[in-house]
Amino acid sequence: MKKANLLLLISVSMLGFLTSCGENNNDNTLNIICLSASYGEEWINSLKEKFENANQGVTVNLKTSYDANQLIESHLSSKKNTDDLYISVGTTWKTNAAQGYFEELDSLLEEEVDGGSLKNKVSDEYQGSLYFTRSDGTQHCYRLPWTSGIGGIYYNSAMFEKYGWSAWLKKTYSTNKTGVPETFTELKALCEKINNDRIAVPGDRTKAIKPFVYTGANNDYFDYLTLSWWGQLAGKEAIQEFLKYDSVDNYDASKNQTYAALKEATSYWNDIFGNSDNVVEGCESKTASNAQKEFINGMAAMIVDGDWLYNDYIAGYEKSDSFKLKLMKTPIIENAQYPNTSYVIGEDQYIAIPKTSSHKELAKSFIKLMVSDEGCNTFLEQAHGFLAYKCNYSSSGLSDEYISSAIEVRNSYTSTFTNFSNNRKYLCNYIDVWCTAALRPYSSLLNKSRTIDQAFSDIASTARQGWEYWTNSSK
Repeated sequence: MKKANLLLLISVSMLGFLTSCGENNNDNTLNIICLSASYGEEWINSLKEKFENANQGVTVNLKTSYDANQLIESHLSSKKNTDDLYISVGTTWKTNAAQGYFEELDSLLEEEVDGGSLKNKVSDEYQGSLYFTRSDGTQHCYRLPWTSGIGGIYYNSAMFEKYGWSAWLKKTYSTNKTGVPETFTELKALCEKINNDRIAVPGDRTKAIKPFVYTGANNDYFDYLTLSWWGQLAGKEAIQEFLKYDSVDNYDASKNQTYAALKEATSYWNDIFGNSDNVVEGCESKTASNAQKEFINGMAAMIVDGDWLYNDYIAGYEKSDSFKLKLMKTPIIENAQYPNTSYVIGEDQYIAIPKTSSHKELAKSFIKLMVSDEGCNTFLEQAHGFLAYKCNYSSSGLSDEYISSAIEVRNSYTSTFTNFSNNRKYLCNYIDVWCTAALRPYSSLLNKSRTIDQAFSDIASTARQGWEYWTNSSK
């Protein structure tokens, strides 16, 4: 999940020092810098209040800033860094951990939260990514995960009901009980029906409603769908084995069965989005906000997005009877061996304590509040997202239809994974699932400059060319 603006920095001032804002603070002041973005500020304001009430004499000074990530890097390079806790998103956390800027959190993992260890409270998809392998071979926990974002196909349920698509799916497919596509076959058939129905866009009878709109400017959003299909084909264990990045042949789909499954998953994606009839015109250049706006305004029935879409919607548009947001479970493809497997957004997010902190225990206390059931439910209720920690959300008391659909979808997955790796080549930012981010194939497939075979051949070739250098550079 990967919005650069989904980050926040929490900084605690040291006695007698000036903060970056130029304010005088005493020993009991906790300075929080939080970006006002898609998850909003309400949840962190609530945790601030809860923390102050539980720690009499401690003051939390909250400042919101879009430039929080820049503040982190600036403060870490300062000789007078007064920060105590960072919660952010971005691959720079790996560099900072490697360079010794972050405190080891091994002992924090064993501390109690909600009657058990914090380590056991971490969601399953992050259990394998808690420890960072340094160049000397030692492993320590330098960062905790932040959110467990859920991405995939979001749909306008009001449109599905109004135009009879839900009823059509149930009537056409006897096993369909939800009124949304449950299999890839049903998804493809629904796209064809929407196109054949040629229903006019509200307010513009010159245009017909399309099955999908998407953001071409953020084509990594497609990972939320394609990697889930990869999980359905290959399974979590095989993907985790691939993510060890122990051989250049891993990137050769003709030699590696797991990577061949990613190629197959990409072909399913291409079967839908490579067909221009299925998408709103001009999607290749649309920003995320423009795609969301067109979805909300009724130009498409579905969109591939992340769970921040809910807040983006309610922040900028009035709710109406013609638009009701819901999340569907990723449709099951024909050859799925692991149908209840899903990719989870957030491997590039982190919660970390800088090594220079003089309030490490206070920072750890805030982390424990944040990841507790109380903190998780606060985040769900006020940020409308999920923290990367186990929690019984059925007790949240929320009646919102979107939240209910998101909880139901999450609970339906028995296996979840991220694309985090402890391999040094990954930690040094040399490789990822697509070999490099530049080789993510969606754009070249959409503009027809490459076939799937050519795109994956490029990936295998780049891996062979760079492998020795990446290996030597990551030692």
